Amino acid sequence: MKSFLRQHAAAVAFGAAFVLALVFACYTQHVWEDYYITYRSSRNLAKGYGLVFNHGEHLHTFTSPLGVLLPALALLLTGNFSDTAALWLFRVMSAAAFGGSVALLVQLGRRSALAGFGIFVLAALLCCDAKALDFTINGMETAFMLLFLAYSLWALGQGGTRQWRHLGVAWAGLMWTRPDSFIYIALVAGAAWIFNRPESTGANRAGLLRSYLKAGLLTVALYGLWLVFAWWYYGTAVPHTITAKAAQGAGLAWPNFVHGFWRLPYLILRGQTSAEAAFLPAYYTFPEWPAWMVAYGRVLAAIASILWLVPKVRFEVRVTSFAFYGGACYLSFVPYFPFPWYFPTITLLAFVALAGTVGQLWAAWGRTRIRIPGRFALVAGVAGCLVANVWLTIAVAGQVRAQQEYVENRTRRAVGEWLRGHAARTDTVFMEPLGYIGFFSRLKTYDWPGLSSRDLVNAGWLVGRDWTDLICYLQPTWVVLRIEGDREIGTVLPSLTGNYERAAEFDQREAIGKLQIHGRRLLEFDSHFIVYHLIRPTRYDADGAEIASPIGSSVRAIDHVNVRLVHAPGSMILPVPAEARTVEGRFGYPPEAFAGDPHTDGGRFVVYWFDGRRRTPLFDRILRPATVPGDRGLQSYRIELPAAPHGPGCRLVFATETLETMTMDWTCWSPPEFR
Repeated sequence: MKSFLRQHAAAVAFGAAFVLALVFACYTQHVWEDYYITYRSSRNLAKGYGLVFNHGEHLHTFTSPLGVLLPALALLLTGNFSDTAALWLFRVMSAAAFGGSVALLVQLGRRSALAGFGIFVLAALLCCDAKALDFTINGMETAFMLLFLAYSLWALGQGGTRQWRHLGVAWAGLMWTRPDSFIYIALVAGAAWIFNRPESTGANRAGLLRSYLKAGLLTVALYGLWLVFAWWYYGTAVPHTITAKAAQGAGLAWPNFVHGFWRLPYLILRGQTSAEAAFLPAYYTFPEWPAWMVAYGRVLAAIASILWLVPKVRFEVRVTSFAFYGGACYLSFVPYFPFPWYFPTITLLAFVALAGTVGQLWAAWGRTRIRIPGRFALVAGVAGCLVANVWLTIAVAGQVRAQQEYVENRTRRAVGEWLRGHAARTDTVFMEPLGYIGFFSRLKTYDWPGLSSRDLVNAGWLVGRDWTDLICYLQPTWVVLRIEGDREIGTVLPSLTGNYERAAEFDQREAIGKLQIHGRRLLEFDSHFIVYHLIRPTRYDADGAEIASPIGSSVRAIDHVNVRLVHAPGSMILPVPAEARTVEGRFGYPPEAFAGDPHTDGGRFVVYWFDGRRRTPLFDRILRPATVPGDRGLQSYRIELPAAPHGPGCRLVFATETLETMTMDWTCWSPPEFR
């Protein structure tokens, strides 16, 4: 039996990983929300409408080329007959990719003479990792990311004249899987060059650089095919998903990355990074997980992050530990949110480093006097980690099984299907969770932050990212709100109360509250949605201006000056003449807004310059006419416009914002005078 396992270790590892992934899929039936964002484009491609989210709208609404093309292929293989069959075919492909990643790492361990115990630890940790299993079968591209990352590690350990070809294919596969893969390519390749051992890579540093150069050219040739297609088809090679997230402006501060890079192990133990997420369930920060779990994740992450600093550790340990270090910094300090499907990549790197260290210690202690106590300590430590991993995987399986039933099927999917049955084809819907609702409704979507909608991103640049301003400007026919507690649109978006009426409610709070599962709070967060229907328009076109206000607009004379009333929060948007260099006008409150009872508590008046891509404040003032006599009557402004050429997309946005309340917040602007 031992001889069979030695000879067929890679095949056994592949089979174990493949079967475990499919067992996880059968038990949980889990389909990740983002799968349906991508699959809507996959389905359109398979049915002949093009690689688009909305028919006829060429917008790059997915991140992973493989993640969209393989489901389309799966649907074609079903004869365009069944979305469910296509999902299961994609799951089988993903399970095979996951199995391939484990098999390649087992082969790498055998080739590098890693002790059998270390190889077993590596395979067992990967096969029992909750996030790796879940994101392999829930429709994400993660398994292919793991496969090509394992392939690149395997290729580095091969040496020989074909090494660059293997590296080029592996790197191209990573880029086809996710465009941020260049980070992991650079980390692994850079670490291998820095810590190079010719007996491991088959070349000195100069030879390794030559291999990298040829591999890089092959990568460009293979991945360049997609870039050329995307540029031709969409007009840009940058996925719109990246553009939409970047437009949120939350992004990321590179100074924080530099500052955190040198302190990472300390910050990990202090809980100031997301590195611990590599070993913990998705969205583990929601309560009702055991307290030991976070400490477990932080300790493993801290150990994995410093192994590259230890002298005489194995080559692959130093490489993967260093890559884990850099990847943990990236995921902690660069994305505006630690999305859980990114973490299996650095989890694989950490497991290779940890298992390699275990195997090295196992072999070393086997030749010393502490053989028995040393190996006993290793077995105890490994057993503890495996027990923790298995426990977490079982707990996560119960959590995501319940999530699929109560959140995805009974709530989000139900919302989408209800909209499809009650909405007209030309209707639009605004919401944040795009996947299920967007796919099953088949409507044009204004999702937050605009992953599927160029209109929403453009509106955000124009009127700001506040939901009230966006809804006022875009006028979606339907609004779907995730409700916490008993809140309604009147407390979530109070200024829109009179514009939308409640149309349907989907509430699983009571059923979820009875579940005895870990991580239940995550399900409760997504347990209650209310659908609202537009009953009164919130945007007008008048006198050459776009008016976006929840309570209409009108013209009247104040102090013998004609002004347009725009209730706050609201915006008046006008094009800028090409020759204009300054703009001036009047603004303020009508007398009844502050003279009677109730009265306004004031508001903020802002003038923004919009050049087609960016909104820049040019004027900003707060008025409190009820308490500050000098703020009564019409006020004046005069603004120097930017000196840059004024293209056809240049506009001025005259915005008013409420302070504490929106009571009597009738604000006014005179027609601007351009000079």
